[in-house]
Amino acid sequence: MSARKTRDREGGARTPVTLQWAGRTFRPGATIAAREAEPLEIVRGSGVAQRLIEGDALAVLGTLAAEAGTFELAYVDPPYASGADYHVAEAAADGRGQTRRTKAYEDTWREGDGGIGAYLDHLAPRLDGMARLLAKNGTLWVHVDWRANYLLRVILDEIFGPRGFRNEIIWKRAPNLGRQAKSGQFGRTLDTILVYGHADARLVPPLRREPIAASHVRFDEEGQAFTTAPRGDYTDASIARLAEEGRILRSPSGRVYVKYFVAEGPDGTYVRERPVDALWNDIAPLRHRGRAEKTGYPTQKPRELLERVLLAGSTPGGKVLDLFSGSGTTLAAAHALGRAGTGGDRSIVALAHLRARAAREGFPLTISAAEPIARPALAATLRTTKTSATVSVPSGGRLLLAAARNRQGELGNFVTEPSESMRVSTRSATAVLALDEHGACVEFPLPATRPT
Repeated sequence: MSARKTRDREGGARTPVTLQWAGRTFRPGATIAAREAEPLEIVRGSGVAQRLIEGDALAVLGTLAAEAGTFELAYVDPPYASGADYHVAEAAADGRGQTRRTKAYEDTWREGDGGIGAYLDHLAPRLDGMARLLAKNGTLWVHVDWRANYLLRVILDEIFGPRGFRNEIIWKRAPNLGRQAKSGQFGRTLDTILVYGHADARLVPPLRREPIAASHVRFDEEGQAFTTAPRGDYTDASIARLAEEGRILRSPSGRVYVKYFVAEGPDGTYVRERPVDALWNDIAPLRHRGRAEKTGYPTQKPRELLERVLLAGSTPGGKVLDLFSGSGTTLAAAHALGRAGTGGDRSIVALAHLRARAAREGFPLTISAAEPIARPALAATLRTTKTSATVSVPSGGRLLLAAARNRQGELGNFVTEPSESMRVSTRSATAVLALDEHGACVEFPLPATRPT
C-alpha cells in the first residue's frame, strides 16, 4: 500500500491509505461510456412506479449518466468474494429425485484469474459510478461480510474521502448454531453494511421499541408513565435544560434522576422508544420469514432489512438505486415506502424472479435493457379458450410467472404461484408470456379467433 497527500471531495488536506494489488486497473473518476436503454415492457401495478434496467452495473450506470446527483440512496448487495457459485434448483422429470440446478450468479475469484484483486477491480468502478449518481445528501450502503469488508473500507475512503464515512452497521443474519457453533472459533454469523455519503449526508435512524418491566414504571402528576436513570455524566447545564422539559426527578435525599417517558403498547405492556444503533440484531433472517416473502432466489435479504435502510437514508418520493438487484427486495421495499426505485442486474435468474415478484406484489415496473441479455427458450405448451390460456411445462419443471400482454404491450392478469401449469385470463390480450425460475422464457402470440 502507498500513501499520498491529496484533497478530498469535501475539502481539506488528507493523507489517505490507497489499496494496491497486482494488476490494479481501478481509477476513481474514470469515464463510464454513456448509452441508451432500450425499452422492453411495462408490468402493470399500483403505487410508485419502479424501474428495472437489465445489464451489468457498468452498462446500467452508462444509461443513468444524465441523472447524476439525483439519487438519495444507493444500496448494493454484491458478491462477497465467497469462493462459491449460487444456484436455484428444482426437481427434474427423471423420476429419480434428481434436481436441475441453474447458476444464479458466480462469486468465485480464483488466484489464476486474479483472485481478490480481480474481485476488487470488478466491484470498485461500479461503487465509484454509483457514488457519482448520489445527491449532495446521498448515501451509499455496501452490504458485504468478513471476507471483503476491510478491503472495501479502504476503497470507499478513496472514493468518498475518509470524511465520507458514516457508519459500519453489523447485522446478525443467523443464530450461532450447527457448524458455526462447533467451528473452534466465534461463529461467523454477522454481515457488515458500510455506509458512506457526500458532504450533506445525514441519516435518520428509526426508533426501536424496547419493552419495560411494569415494576420499573412510575407516573407523574399528569399520569404520564416514565422510568428513571441516574444522572450519570450529564453536566449541570444539561440537568437544568432537562428540568425545564420536566425530565428531572429529585429524591427526598436530593439525588438527581433523569426521567425517560414510555408508552403503553396495545397489549398493555410498556415500551421505550430509542433510536436504532449500529448493531442490528432485531431483524430475523429470511429462513424465519413467511412463505409469501420467499422468492427462492439464493442470498435474498428480508424486506424488513431494506425498509430500515430506506427509512434511514431516503425520503418519500426520493430516488433509490440498487444495481445488484437479485430478487428485487430493494424495489419491493421502495414500493412499500413510496420511493422511486431503480434496479439493475445481468443474471437471467434474478431478472425472472424480479419480474415475477413485481407481478405478485403488485408494483408497477418499467423494464428496459442497457445491453442484450440472452435467455434460453422455455419448453412449454399453450392451450387456449375464448377467455383464457393455460401454459404448461414438462413434469418436474416449475413456472414462476404467466401473464397476458395487452395491445399497449403491458403485462397484466398475472399468475405467480409456482407450478407446472398456469391458467391466465386473456381478455383483451394479444400474447401470453411465461417465465420459469431458471430465467427461460417464452411468449405465445394469441390467435385472433380462439376456441370456446
